[in-house]
Amino acid sequence: MTQNTQICVNDYRIIKKILILCDIFPPAFAPRMGYLCKYLPGLGWEPIVISEYIPQNIFRELSTYCPNTTFINYYQHNHAVVRTFKYAFVFLADFFFGYKDRMMTKIAQRQIKSHNISLILTSSHRFFPLRTAHTLSQKNNLPLVVDLRDIIEQFPGNEHISKKFTDRVWLNRILAGILTKKLLRQRNFVLKDADAVTTVSPWHVAMLKQFATNVQLVYNGFDPELFVHKKIINSEFKITYTGRLMSAGLRDPSLLFEAVSNLHASNQIEPLTFRIQFYTDDESVKILSSMAAQYHISKYVDCFDYVSNQKIPDILNESSVLLLLTNKSNGDKTPQGIMTTKIFEYMAVEKPVLCVRNDEGCLEETIRETRSGIAAGQVEQVELFLMEKYAEWKQTGYTHQKVDRQKVGQFSRSEQAKQYAGIFQRLVKT
Repeated sequence: MTQNTQICVNDYRIIKKILILCDIFPPAFAPRMGYLCKYLPGLGWEPIVISEYIPQNIFRELSTYCPNTTFINYYQHNHAVVRTFKYAFVFLADFFFGYKDRMMTKIAQRQIKSHNISLILTSSHRFFPLRTAHTLSQKNNLPLVVDLRDIIEQFPGNEHISKKFTDRVWLNRILAGILTKKLLRQRNFVLKDADAVTTVSPWHVAMLKQFATNVQLVYNGFDPELFVHKKIINSEFKITYTGRLMSAGLRDPSLLFEAVSNLHASNQIEPLTFRIQFYTDDESVKILSSMAAQYHISKYVDCFDYVSNQKIPDILNESSVLLLLTNKSNGDKTPQGIMTTKIFEYMAVEKPVLCVRNDEGCLEETIRETRSGIAAGQVEQVELFLMEKYAEWKQTGYTHQKVDRQKVGQFSRSEQAKQYAGIFQRLVKT
């Protein structure tokens, strides 16, 4: 952080109000804005949030930090038939008429009139609700900051589209292509008018600079109040992954599975003490179960449901190796620049990180600079790493990675809130 930024952060005199528009907000997933709301009030900013309602309860504790939050229920209903009808209606109305943005704009405009809003921040993984934020910024002459947690260009397939349009592969590909072009065109139109754009990795910054002039890097990170190292003795050697796969092309565990298969065949490990555990969703379990059977290691693999964010630190600290799934970044058909929250939480608890397959990009560089583990591109590397940590666990009952704490500390959520506060302060006339 530069000296000028630090001065701006510390130079507030009164509380200013910021309107945050999200596609998803705690207690549902996507904690980036939730953690920002936790630390912004201490920096002179009061958040007022409007978000789409998503029926999840993973980050319940984060929702308490922003009591002024409005959720819009576009799809959810207790009756499955009604819910399906609502989804079809909203999708078509949104595609042709911008329905979701129109509804959010009306609600947000009332909030702007009720509060003395100084700035608008919008956060999205695709496009919605960027158009709402742009419309309100123009109408009310307010600075606009756009945060993109993910971008369409990072995905090797159509993972940015959550549901299939049809079971016909060729038709689904055509429809997905049409929607993707529309989303990119709309997103880039908003970006050119944004006063600042923030995103999550150096690759994302470079990509978005094609469409916006003021693009800044604000990494994802860890909450320093939750994710700390604890020495926990365990009777099992556990390799742990928390999160979705989405697709094997995006997050590929095959290198790990092959290594475990080889180690089992050579009698170096056995399933009574050596476990691979996934905390994930049902669709990911299907992919994992199929791949584990393919490598004949199903007896080593345990799959569990998602747990609340409050339970994650202990799960990580009870583990021996923390698994980061990705794939090599070398073209349009591979993932690009993805740096999920879990890598920073892994580093904060000081457990060995195993990244497979080596992305040969941002993740590899971060793991190397923080000394937090290995980004492996060959099965032999995985085997050697696992055996080294396995030997440590057998000797002590736990593992500990001697990370560079100063470099890991820069990924704290409180530090990132200071980055945002500096951006806001420069854009708002005091």
